[in-house]
Amino acid sequence: MTSKASDSARLHALGLPEGLIDFLIRQGSSGASPVRTVPLEGDASDRKYLRLIVEGCGEGDQGSYVLMQLSSPWVPQGSRRELPFVNVARHLREKGIPVPRVFFDASEEGFVLLEDVGNVTLESHLERESLPERRRRYESAVEILVRMQSEGSRASSRPCYALSYSFDAETFFRELCFFREHALEGLWGHAISTDARTELDEHFQRLCTEIAGYPKVFTHRDYHARNLMVQADRMTLLDFQDARLGPITYDLASLLRDSYVCLALEEQESLIGHYRELAQRAGLACPDPDEFQRAFLRTGLQRNLKAIGTFAYQAVVKGVDRYLPSIPNTADSIRSVFERDAELAPFRRVLEAFLDGL
Repeated sequence: MTSKASDSARLHALGLPEGLIDFLIRQGSSGASPVRTVPLEGDASDRKYLRLIVEGCGEGDQGSYVLMQLSSPWVPQGSRRELPFVNVARHLREKGIPVPRVFFDASEEGFVLLEDVGNVTLESHLERESLPERRRRYESAVEILVRMQSEGSRASSRPCYALSYSFDAETFFRELCFFREHALEGLWGHAISTDARTELDEHFQRLCTEIAGYPKVFTHRDYHARNLMVQADRMTLLDFQDARLGPITYDLASLLRDSYVCLALEEQESLIGHYRELAQRAGLACPDPDEFQRAFLRTGLQRNLKAIGTFAYQAVVKGVDRYLPSIPNTADSIRSVFERDAELAPFRRVLEAFLDGL
């Protein structure tokens, strides 16, 4: 069997559609390119990822792609004819925001072929770098964020789904109920009384109503060190398919109060200053420093509680426990908000009965 026929058979065995197989086979020299497959660790979604390495691509080099396999084929929904990932990727690329190129969209058959942006996340890159390099990388991440907020909030040549809906108080509240169900009750097994549940929900509601009222911009929704890929001096964003309009402080809080990388308070404050300077220069509606600090902390609080709910759900429902080691760091971040915001003392009192580390 020729290498081309062998590749075709191997790719057919993966369930790939004919058009995508033909695209991959054509990438190698003389159309006879062995294709190797390397499984990749996925994220907290039901998507799967596979690296496809095409030997002999171009002048004896190898081409590398990432195959994203959806949990099920994409079914167009009303006016949404594209997979959100593909739609948002095109919008961001048009705005000059670094996201992977989509080489082949077969989402209605369950697959998308993407540019390979490597294995090095910002989190893993920082493990072996100096403090000045850490600072440089975070400044770059802040600069990309400001560009994404300012340019991404503007319409592009074709409608972007992310600009058609936004975070609201109900969405934020559902996320905190998810935290209560899967972390407090599910992971830690607390029996929460009716009175305690009512009091907790009242605090949830007040927090969610407040942060839903902050100025809104294009929001990645998961802007943190595991979704920023590092290649030399380039950083590329991943996992942006749930983007929408949201509080101006949301992505910044996600980045600086990350569950995976702990930044000292001094680092956070310095990077907030860097953000504010760039945001004002870009014409973003940035609240005054005191208001911004309050918004940053409270948005981060909701975000961290939501993250613990996700980690707990992965462990209890999905049987995936690799996120559990991130819970103590996230609880530390929550505690630091309560320590700096005296108005939240009643919220802390009811929550600390169920969440260790406060």
